[in-house]
Amino acid sequence: MTNIDRRRFLALGVMLAAGGSATRSGTGSGEGKLVGVPRSTLGSSRRAITSVAMVGDSITEGSKPVLTTTLTDAGVEELRIEGKHSRRIEVGNGKGDAPLSGIITVYNLLAEGVDPDAWVIQLGTNDVGSYESAEQYGELIDKITVMLPEKPLVWVNTFRKQYLDDTIVFNTVLAERMKTRGDAAVADWFTIASAPDESVLRSDQLHPNDNGQLALSLLVLEALQQL
Repeated sequence: MTNIDRRRFLALGVMLAAGGSATRSGTGSGEGKLVGVPRSTLGSSRRAITSVAMVGDSITEGSKPVLTTTLTDAGVEELRIEGKHSRRIEVGNGKGDAPLSGIITVYNLLAEGVDPDAWVIQLGTNDVGSYESAEQYGELIDKITVMLPEKPLVWVNTFRKQYLDDTIVFNTVLAERMKTRGDAAVADWFTIASAPDESVLRSDQLHPNDNGQLALSLLVLEALQQL
């Protein structure tokens, strides 16, 4: 059984929905039922969120079972999660081993008629270090947000130790863009992943382990509750 101390998450700004530790029963496969997050709790005084679409990279791909359990237990009835290893925001045409870019993936979902109450984007990890300025990162983020006008939006920020300076630039620009856009929230993965006393990453210092997958899912849930 995986246990994460609730007090640590409170100290880092993650508000869990119930008292005691948040735990996930089951094996290390990433499956199991989340204990400590009651059903039908997702939403704010302004709206109820019962459908969510999420687009991300390998972090989302590997965390999909835990994200699914967490969000459905919180009252999400329709959930679409599209995570793919090496996915970038703009680069990627799906040919060979290259995944479709985030932009194309969002476009395809919209073309299918996917119209959730809220969107979650977990992209940028594979883009940090590839651009030279904050302006370029801002333009990159805008290419996603312009596709989702007037839709509640959560964007998970990034942590990539290899490109820490660029990671901070990207996250700073992202926070500014989400504040300016409105009806948006940042799920602060950087704070959890970079904390020296948190064991949430695999040995590659990039992808979440079992603890990290649960932490990510709770961060997404908490951010959706802010909308």
